[in-house]
Amino acid sequence: MPRFGARRGAELLLVAAGALTGAGVGYLLILTAAAAVGRRTGAVASAGEPALRFVVLIPAHDEERALPHTLDGLAALEYPRPLLHVLVIADNCADATAEVAAARGAMVLERRSAERGKGAALAWGLARLPAVGLDHDAVLFLDADCAPSANLLAAVDRRMRAGAEAVQAAYVVSNPGASRSAALRFASFALVNTVRPWGREVLGLSCGILGSGFAVRRDIVEKHGWSAFSLTEDTEYHLQLLEAGVRVRFAPEASVSSPMPTSLRGSREQHARWESGKFSMLREWAPRLLARGVRRRDPQLVHAALEGLVPSQSVLAASGVAVAICGLLLRSRAAVRLGLASTTGQALYVLGGLALARAPAAVYRALVFAPGLVAWKLLLYLRLLTGRTPRRWVRTERYLPAARGPRGTLGL
Repeated sequence: MPRFGARRGAELLLVAAGALTGAGVGYLLILTAAAAVGRRTGAVASAGEPALRFVVLIPAHDEERALPHTLDGLAALEYPRPLLHVLVIADNCADATAEVAAARGAMVLERRSAERGKGAALAWGLARLPAVGLDHDAVLFLDADCAPSANLLAAVDRRMRAGAEAVQAAYVVSNPGASRSAALRFASFALVNTVRPWGREVLGLSCGILGSGFAVRRDIVEKHGWSAFSLTEDTEYHLQLLEAGVRVRFAPEASVSSPMPTSLRGSREQHARWESGKFSMLREWAPRLLARGVRRRDPQLVHAALEGLVPSQSVLAASGVAVAICGLLLRSRAAVRLGLASTTGQALYVLGGLALARAPAAVYRALVFAPGLVAWKLLLYLRLLTGRTPRRWVRTERYLPAARGPRGTLGL
């Protein structure tokens, strides 16, 4: 009898685990279906000629190699040049970042401070915007290694003139053909930084902030400033805006692109920083947002709190397979079915999302090696759970394209 009870308990535990995993996958499938609806309905209609003035704010720490490509992309924007100002924060640089930016026509502010990090640089730069005297209606935040699509500012302008207070463009990987690792990173970015925010946008939810390629209206920036200094300052800033009632809209037709490391080793610290930051945000923000969301009857806050509980794709994939295998060993049909349903749903989410993001063939071929990536991520989570978390920003290995010559000058 005790053996039967233990077996029954294990079976119930498996079914519960399968149900939770299935709920996470089901949520991702809902977002994918919503993104598919958004793709059919098309982009926001134009409301006349562009009218908003933008300051493009670029924090740059020792970016003399990456920055030219980004500034060349800004010079090629399909947007009236008098409405665009580029401001580079040369943050504690030991190279020629400031000289490179100035040579291409950008305004440069050089910062020297013991307080390090992207969040600190952004707060410092935003505090000095009034003194710089650049007339603007909104600020576009752009990383120094991100190239904008030609329609980026036009897409943001359309949404802001239609009432949006903050707008995020898609964030994509520019070098999926460089290696299997880069191709898998493309897949991850496509799902997390294109499909999911697109689905949230269609469902009327805030799409989130992805770290680069997002714009905020001037009055919102001046009211709230920048007080996000964690390892994942973009997520923290989004939650601060959301708590203040600001919804971030998504512009899927525009993008910023960045090259990714060509090996998993080259991106280990970056992944560790992201995942550690997510865990910290979950502990700090989820209970508070859930309580305030319920009290205010605000679906935006409730969704933001609950979404943080959705496991990563690697955890979902591993959980689905584990539930199915353990179900076979315990002869639990319910557990096997839930595990297989979860795994099938995960596959549909990945393949459907990549189709929506128009992934190149190299990305689909790289999916053969996805189990290795899952194992790598699980080991990373184990490392974080045992307390080996990053305490500071560490530069990630770069894969940089060749910069263009003087013809890429902004001429501002």
